[in-house]
Amino acid sequence: MSQEGSAISQETHYFDQRYLYAFASQAEVYQHVRTQAIKEDRTDDRINAILAAWTAVRPRVMQLVQNEAGLPDTIDVGSIPGEHEARIAEIAADPLFQKAFTGATFGVVEIDKLVAAQRVVKLAYVQRLVATLPEHASMAELIELCVSSNRPMDPIQHLELGPSVHAFSSPNSDVRFLGAFAKDLQADDLRYAQGGLPTAAIIVFVGYGSPAISVYKVGSRVVLNNGFHRVYALRSRGITAIPVVIRTVQNPSIEFPQEIAGIPRDYLLNTPRPTLIKDFLEDDFTTQIRVQERIKTVMLQVVPNQYDVPA
Repeated sequence: MSQEGSAISQETHYFDQRYLYAFASQAEVYQHVRTQAIKEDRTDDRINAILAAWTAVRPRVMQLVQNEAGLPDTIDVGSIPGEHEARIAEIAADPLFQKAFTGATFGVVEIDKLVAAQRVVKLAYVQRLVATLPEHASMAELIELCVSSNRPMDPIQHLELGPSVHAFSSPNSDVRFLGAFAKDLQADDLRYAQGGLPTAAIIVFVGYGSPAISVYKVGSRVVLNNGFHRVYALRSRGITAIPVVIRTVQNPSIEFPQEIAGIPRDYLLNTPRPTLIKDFLEDDFTTQIRVQERIKTVMLQVVPNQYDVPA
């Protein structure tokens, strides 16, 4: 291979990420920067500078953890104002909402005291969200932004890679497989059949999870589960309380995920002062790195197994 041919650029597509390193372990910080940042931001000098900043901020973090022990358990959880009951009832009546949030309720929570099960912010996405926010959002507008299912989502691309092999991709990492279910065969289904005499059909769903900002309420503590970037964007605009969908957890060992976004359940629920949303607003608690751009892909393949076995 010629020298010219080997000089092919790599890692040319990236986005700016705000990384909350102050509450991570030193090993976690090193691993995150080493594996996620583009090569210009994971040099020895850059990594050493970030680790030095992490060391410098440790005394402040330790003091904060001590002084604010129990702070997340003082979060205020209020009711949606009565004049919005009709709209909330309409949202709750949506069949897809009911399936996603069986037994859930609605409430208004303080943003700063929400337990944050996340370490990173995609800044370009936040800027895009902020650009769509009203300057002074009313409660009616916040309900639409935070708990309504009527939100624009990124388009999902589809490509049939081969017989019974389908790929779906999106820049939104929330794209996911939503399950496969038997359905009654309808006349319209037959136009997709490849001959034979079809008698059964399976429907497969790909899409996004519910766009509602949702939380887990465990005792007096509230843990953010979905909608982190919207919460961050709203707080950066000075909004301090938002409507959310609330899942009240009675038995954390079976009703609460073992981890959320890689953060263990025990840390989220039992640490006296875990990471809170307000920590992302402290400049010296975060660092900005350039991270390789990526898209989320869902690959689906049907592999039939057919055998003759004794009756």
